[in-house]
Amino acid sequence: MFRKIKSFIQRGRRGYSDEDVWSFDHYLCEIIPPAIRQIKEKGAGCPSEFYDEMKKNDECHKWNEILEEIAQGFESAKIIINHDCTVWKESNDGNFEMNTDKEKMEQNSKKMKRGLELFTRHFLNLWD
Repeated sequence: MFRKIKSFIQRGRRGYSDEDVWSFDHYLCEIIPPAIRQIKEKGAGCPSEFYDEMKKNDECHKWNEILEEIAQGFESAKIIINHDCTVWKESNDGNFEMNTDKEKMEQNSKKMKRGLELFTRHFLNLWD
């Protein structure tokens, strides 16, 4: 209980807690997707290069697709961080060995790299 209170106070004072920094990559993968989707839902801050006046009532559809790719990229990173691409198989001697689902790892790595690339490229446009 004390740790949760301490983390709450630290986040209020400086925006992050010691607990968040312990696994900062995981923390960012938790907070970035919902924040990106909030930007997307509000529909503000669409860069002019992605504004499509021909698409009535959905002028920012291109920007929204980019934001979704960014969110999914961080979600894929979380899958990799959490070892969700790991498969445990029982060997002949009764022990378990860890194997990687190569297809799942490749798909998530590709999504993560694309999302991070877009995040970097459009970082200064992430506002609402």
